[in-house]
Formats: sequence, C-alpha cells, structure tokens
Amino acid sequence: MVPSSMSSAASANSTTLQAGILEARDARQRVLVAALAKARTGNQVSVLFVSTNIPGPDKHRPGSSALIVGALDSLQKTIPLESDALESDLLGPFWIGYSTTQPAKIKQRTIEIEAAHPSARLLDIDVYGLDGIQISRVMLGATPRACLICSEPAGECIRLGRHQPQEIQPRVETLLESFQTVHKTLTPERLAENLALGAHLELRVTPKPGLVDSHDNGSHADLTYATMQTSANLLPMYFADLLNGFSQRVPLQTYVQAGLEAESRMFTAIQSNAHKGYIFLSGLLLLAACECEGEMARLRPTLAKLAGRFFAGFDSSKSASVRLRHTVGGIQAATERGLPAVFEHGWPRYQEALNEGWGEEDAAFYLMAILMQQVEDTTAIHRGGIEGLARLQRDGAHLQKMLERRQSPRQWLAELNEVYRRMGLTMGGVADCMALTFALHLSFASPKP
Repeated sequence: MVPSSMSSAASANSTTLQAGILEARDARQRVLVAALAKARTGNQVSVLFVSTNIPGPDKHRPGSSALIVGALDSLQKTIPLESDALESDLLGPFWIGYSTTQPAKIKQRTIEIEAAHPSARLLDIDVYGLDGIQISRVMLGATPRACLICSEPAGECIRLGRHQPQEIQPRVETLLESFQTVHKTLTPERLAENLALGAHLELRVTPKPGLVDSHDNGSHADLTYATMQTSANLLPMYFADLLNGFSQRVPLQTYVQAGLEAESRMFTAIQSNAHKGYIFLSGLLLLAACECEGEMARLRPTLAKLAGRFFAGFDSSKSASVRLRHTVGGIQAATERGLPAVFEHGWPRYQEALNEGWGEEDAAFYLMAILMQQVEDTTAIHRGGIEGLARLQRDGAHLQKMLERRQSPRQWLAELNEVYRRMGLTMGGVADCMALTFALHLSFASPKP
C-alpha cells in the first residue's frame, strides 16, 4: 500500500500538472488568436501552428525540437513561410508562422510530408484560414491519421484505450531516434577539447566562399591557412583558463579578462583577427556547460542567461550601430536566444545528413548551407551591407538545393569564392557556428554501434 502522505503528494503533483497543461493550452490559443489577427492586417492568407503530439507527461523528448525543424525545412521547399523562433512550453516545442499560400494547398503538402516520413506521426501541423477555420484532412478527402501502434484510426484507438503506455513509449523513442543528436550530459573538459578541434575542422572544409580554407584565403588578405592554424592552436590555453576559473568560482569579469588575454595572444602570434568571434562564442558555450554541469536540457537556457549577464555590462556601441542600421540582432541577439542557428537548424540538419549516409564533406557543406541562411552574419553586413547578408542567404538556399539533389557543389563553391573575393564578402559568423557545431557533434553525438 502507498502511505497516505505519499498518495496525497502524488495527487497534488498530478493536479498541479493538469492545471499547468490547461494553462499552456489556453496560452497557445491566445497566441493563435493573436497570430490570426496579425495575418489579417498583413498580406498573409494562412496561419500554421506546428507542435508535437508526444504521448505521456514528458513532452520534451530529445529530438522533438529537431523534428519540428525538419518538417519546416521540408515545407519551405515548396511553401513560402514567415515566422518567429521555435518556442516551448509545458506541452513541448511549438512553432507558429504565416504564409501567402492558400491553406488547403499547405494542408495537402503537410499530408504528403506525414506520408513520406514516419516520424511525422508525432507532429501536429495545423493550418488555418484567416476566418480561423482549421483545414482538416477530412475536408480534403484524406483518410484519418493512423494509430502509432496499429493501422486503425488514431482517434479511435485513443478513445477506446487500445494500447498501454509500455507499448506506446518504445514506438515514440524509435520514431524520435534519428532526431536525437545528443547524450543528456557531457564533461566540460571533453567539450573544451572538441571546441579546439572544431576550429580546425571548420578550417579544413574546402571550398568555403569568402573564408580561409586549404585552397586560398578567401576575402581575407591578412590571413592564411597557416596563420589560422596557429590561432586555433592557441585556443586550448584559453579553455584551460576558463575551466580553472570555474573550479575556483571566479567572477564574470575574470572570464572576460581570460577572453581578452586569448585575443592578445592571437594578435601577438599572427598580427590579425582569426578567431575573435569564436573566442567569445566558444568560451560562452564552455562556461554554460560548466554552469549546467553538462546537462543538455539546461545548456541553451544557461548560455542565454550568461550572454545576458555579459552584454548587460559590455559596451557594444559599435556592434549596436550595425544592428540599428540594418535591423539585425547579430551576436548579442543570437547568444541571448541560445544560438538558434546552431541548436535549432545547423546541428540537427548536420546530424540528419550523417544519419542518412552522407559523406562528411557533403554533410559539412550542408551545415554551411543551413547556417548561411540562418546566421545574422555581421561580418557579411560589414563587408557588403544588408545586400551582402541577403546574398549569403540566397547562396545558402541554392547550395542546400544542390546537395539535396545530390549534386556535387565543389565547382560551384569554388566559383562563388571568386565572386565573394571580388566583392570582399565573407561570413565569419557562419564559420564560427560551423566550428561550434562540429564541437557539439563530437561531444554529444551517440557513438556508432
């Protein structure tokens, strides 16, 4: 028997959970109503609400966010979408956005995605017209969605309680497996090693338009492959300083000083800026891993919190002027949001490419393509204005399509590099995020059987 005190506590926890779920549902409805109102005042004709329908109390299973990102990437190949960042609440991750495409056409596309990818069974892709009416499968003459376990309609199995949790949960884990990019924990020491290695791996990717690689120096007259290697070789000293500082629980300013000393070593060694942005980003990520004791679920929120603390006391007037002129967030906004370009886009798609059997080179190019579209790269803006950033995004989309069609992009990338060199265009933010992704993949990815 269960002691009455424990039974009461369990009952109270259950009641609290149910109240939280109801509150989250009400909040989502308010978000949807606001989105419909916004769409009516603009040029949009459809509103999409994409979420997961994972059974059980734990709605934040590893891979759930990546599943939504993958579905959106598939949609964007044929449907123009406009949105905000991926959000999360007690019911799990969700995304809301808009389109100029008619809702019935979008719903038909979502049905095709659900049929093509078994994992999409864990997705709810709701499509609304401006009148607030949700377009259903039945309206389009499609059959109801099948049960997770059997071929019967899902609604019928849920209503009749045909399947027990111990039967359902393994199926959920199997469907999410290809989207689970990480272990739950890691050691900061291991991450530090891989952050240094990530910088070297990014350097080796060739060709990279406008960036230093093994072929040439891109749009950087002051850098060479050798000087970039020298700079990357200095990073372990910096990471050791951070780890030592954390063990002594030093104040934030001490970490800032360690970063400044790392920059000084770099300038002394090569008389140029090779990894200044990466020193900041990698250091922030390493400190976040220390703070959250390597727990993946806490890594991004901790990183965002640390970024907020740093920028609260940092004079970023020069960077701010770029943001104000071009209305982009740059490195501050990216880190205060937990680096969505890496965690929500680049890393999941890189892992998917590898899981699908792509070679490491094409997977790296694919990562670069995704990041070119997602990173608000202030180095590109500095060199080419907002038009330079737009060019980066267009070229990234083209590179992504080439790779998905299994076309070799090497010749096109080499030619694009010459174009970028003539323009003086580069993409240092993309390079930094590539290096971070390589480091995270090496640190967290499940070992091959």
